[in-house]
Amino acid sequence: MKKIYIILLSLLEIGVYAQVNISKNPADHQPHSDAILEVKSTSPATAVLLPTVPQISSAADPDGDEVFKGAIVYSKNNASIYEHDGTNWRSVYDYVVETKPQYLAHFSRPSNLILSCTGGFFPPYGCTSDGIMSLTNSGPSDFMGSQIHLSVASNVITVNETGLYRITYRSYASFDGLNTDEIQLRLQKANAATPGTFATIDYKPFIDANDDLGYSPVFNGSIVTQVNAGDKFRLQGYMRSGLSPVITSSTTFQNSNVHGTGEVIFEKIVL
Repeated sequence: MKKIYIILLSLLEIGVYAQVNISKNPADHQPHSDAILEVKSTSPATAVLLPTVPQISSAADPDGDEVFKGAIVYSKNNASIYEHDGTNWRSVYDYVVETKPQYLAHFSRPSNLILSCTGGFFPPYGCTSDGIMSLTNSGPSDFMGSQIHLSVASNVITVNETGLYRITYRSYASFDGLNTDEIQLRLQKANAATPGTFATIDYKPFIDANDDLGYSPVFNGSIVTQVNAGDKFRLQGYMRSGLSPVITSSTTFQNSNVHGTGEVIFEKIVL
């Protein structure tokens, strides 16, 4: 009995003071000197599986427990990792949205963009037209934040600092002529390696066969994307017309009226 007691005390001492390493490789058993627990994995890497709950309300939720603060759990209900702040569970995504500062740069459109085309008498009927929208940063309502590095030239915005950005773009349009079937406000990007090759990365469409709408459709788009230094952005207006052999179809992306000013806004998200 005395021997068993001594063995138990020895195991307890090891459990109190030991550092733990978890590894599939038996030869790689030494944990980092500053870690109480280190989990290692070779290629292909295997993941650490967090405690999971069907929804966050199923997890223990102590109030005012500073020791429990920092605990994490995964909720299957909304595919989110939650961290306990000592009082409540909070999704890690909430911290990104609520606590991270953002620096803004704003560019307005100084003039309207008018698109037009005529479908012709012979198939394929219809026509399309597009154009690049004017941008400026010289107006009284425009600014470039001191901690965000962008430049605008020839209606193209160049990002001079790599980072995560939220890009918001907006305008409104009016119809004229016959059978303007679709219009789009497009956000386009060219990579630094191919600065002259633009591709649409996000757009807002409006489709309606009735040219006498009685109102102007308003476009509001927003996208969060990783941007590299040297990447370029621009706004493009686009229209598509159906059969219109005599009357020219046209669309005007207008700069401002009661619906507000057409603009593009960059916000750098600081992680």
